[in-house]
Amino acid sequence: MSAWVGGLPPAAAARVARQRASGATGSFLSAPAAAAVAAAGLVPAGEVFGCLVQNIGWTGGLCGNWSGMGGIGPGGWGWTSPVVTTGDPGGNRNGSGPYVRAVEGAWHGALHRMLLEAAALEADGVVGVVVRRSTLQGTAVEFTATGTAVRTVARTAPPPTSPWATDLTAEDCAAALQSGVAPRALLLGLSVATKHEDPLLSQQRMSWSGQEVDGLTELVTRARADARRRLAADARRHTDGGGQVVVSGIGLTSFETVCNGNAKDLHAEAVFTGTLLQRDPSARATSTAGRRVLTVLPLNR
Repeated sequence: MSAWVGGLPPAAAARVARQRASGATGSFLSAPAAAAVAAAGLVPAGEVFGCLVQNIGWTGGLCGNWSGMGGIGPGGWGWTSPVVTTGDPGGNRNGSGPYVRAVEGAWHGALHRMLLEAAALEADGVVGVVVRRSTLQGTAVEFTATGTAVRTVARTAPPPTSPWATDLTAEDCAAALQSGVAPRALLLGLSVATKHEDPLLSQQRMSWSGQEVDGLTELVTRARADARRRLAADARRHTDGGGQVVVSGIGLTSFETVCNGNAKDLHAEAVFTGTLLQRDPSARATSTAGRRVLTVLPLNR
């Protein structure tokens, strides 16, 4: 395998070199988006891309009924199995811990390689980031991150070694900068919740009466709540507590695994993505427009 350059594979390093040598700058921006970043004192520095392929599979774990911490179901219906999430003490025992760590590592790995390209182009940040996940063969999964690197026009300091990233549109990013708020990092919150199919859950899933499936409601609710907590934890890695998180994506998928013969475990995978924004006094100064952004339009005037 050819030697990597600056943390980038040879093909990526060559692509960056071509962009720098050509003097031409590419981007994924539309004409309105390009105008928006220009109004915020930014110019495109080039298209950037990061890729990572990883073997990711559900390794399994103890059957979801391993814990006796369940309770009595609605109407006094016998013992019900507990819901265990990635963030719970039993997260590793139900198999979700290794799976979630693998997905998080690949997601952040693709993002990191994209940011290495941005740093090589002397960019301050990347706007409109899209992280995609696609299955190749077997359990091989490709993670890709794409976006448009942008550079401050009136830069007075050396380019950052760690550019920021956001999945906000160029227009939204420009509005934030003109309001004195700057993107800091792109965030991920991922959790898998697991519940064993106890007799009550089995009965409700097969019912034609239109009743609520209590176990599944609890399953997806707990998965989303834990994913949101993990998103907040990811934000704390980039800040001392200041700033705000703009949630831009919420996803939920489900799957089943077989355990103990014909018994089943039900799983819900929740994903939250967002951008950490922080107050930045210098952000407003980058705006060539020099005006405040209207954030609320009263309807009584």
